[in-house]
Amino acid sequence: MVRLIAALFATLFLVSPATAHLTPNSEIQLEIGQRDVVAEVAIPLSEVEYAMGKRFTVAADGSVGAGAAQIMAYVGDRLALSTSGARWRIVPGGLTMIDNGGSYDVHLRFRATPPPGRSPRRFDLDYRAVIDVVPSHFVLVLLRSDYAGGAISHEPELLGGLRSKTTVLHVDRGSGSAWNGFISSIGLGMQHIAEGHDHLLFLLALLLPAPVIAAAGRWTGYAGVRGAARKLVRIVTAFTVGHSVTLIGGAFFGWQLPAQPVEVLIALSILVSAAHAFRPIFPGREALVAAGFGLIHGLAFATLVGNYGLDPWQKAQSILGFNLGIELVQLLVVACVMPALMLLARARAYAPVRLAGAGFAAIAATAWLIERLFGTSNILASAIDSMLVHAPWLILALTLAAVGVFWARRRVLATV
Repeated sequence: MVRLIAALFATLFLVSPATAHLTPNSEIQLEIGQRDVVAEVAIPLSEVEYAMGKRFTVAADGSVGAGAAQIMAYVGDRLALSTSGARWRIVPGGLTMIDNGGSYDVHLRFRATPPPGRSPRRFDLDYRAVIDVVPSHFVLVLLRSDYAGGAISHEPELLGGLRSKTTVLHVDRGSGSAWNGFISSIGLGMQHIAEGHDHLLFLLALLLPAPVIAAAGRWTGYAGVRGAARKLVRIVTAFTVGHSVTLIGGAFFGWQLPAQPVEVLIALSILVSAAHAFRPIFPGREALVAAGFGLIHGLAFATLVGNYGLDPWQKAQSILGFNLGIELVQLLVVACVMPALMLLARARAYAPVRLAGAGFAAIAATAWLIERLFGTSNILASAIDSMLVHAPWLILALTLAAVGVFWARRRVLATV
């Protein structure tokens, strides 16, 4: 969506060039905190070179040597934040070169602190880098995060655009409150787990054997309401504890693995759970497995909460809210699925459903595993993702079928 808006801005802002110079855009992403604002500026290196009249050589390690200080000074001199004319203190941070496959973007971070007594939520942003030399260049100003304003979504929010004749943007985020951020964190957790088909499928695969008993290496018999409920509570609680530990560790202490191994392990966790639903592999130890794989799933969650530039207190609140959102969706799914599974198990018609569910989970896990191992999409994985979008209807169909089978069996028994 942001790229689409960028294209629209380009169409509106670009004028007939006086020279042969063609220009891509720059971006400023803002993180509004309790006491200050962090601005991350992204500019194509070619635009920086054109505006500064210099050429910079990017080394193999992505550094530009002494050019880093020159670029930082150039941009810093053309960036200002102020409130009613009172200028903020701006401290330069790091500079990173991002390789776009043949071209580079310069990413620079600045931390701006308002004068005492001034709010970091209202200010004028004055930015002139490149646009003071290249009239056709434009700058998108985006909001990456504003916890007190409830803005912690995946997609940055467009605040406005800057160009040579409009170099100042007024930003007013209102009063804000911790409650807004907490509620948004709950919503983010709910959205993430609802859209995270792999997380839910792992949990559902572990729940498939919950209503039945393991005996002689097979799933047999109905565990009863109390027995199934005990297994259910242990599994859900263990998974929650597991992903909470690594969510906290990832957000506060930087625990992390590269994205690909984490995603591969998540797919593998589904495959193991599906195999267990076919035949008991770890009967009675489902909670331990849920906790262990929960640690892996939590690493995927942590990348979301850890990337919003929050201070420790806000991060703690966001983790609590994010976890609550995850648990709400998990409990909703369990509340919708388990009654149907228990009815089918009680009616002695559960084996086909369990095997079909385990088979589907195994196929999905294998498709995702191949996709994540080799980094290429496949038709089967795409088809499964499209199918799981309609999961609520599938759950409704399962529930209606379970009720139908249960009542049909009761009628048969009543006539015997």
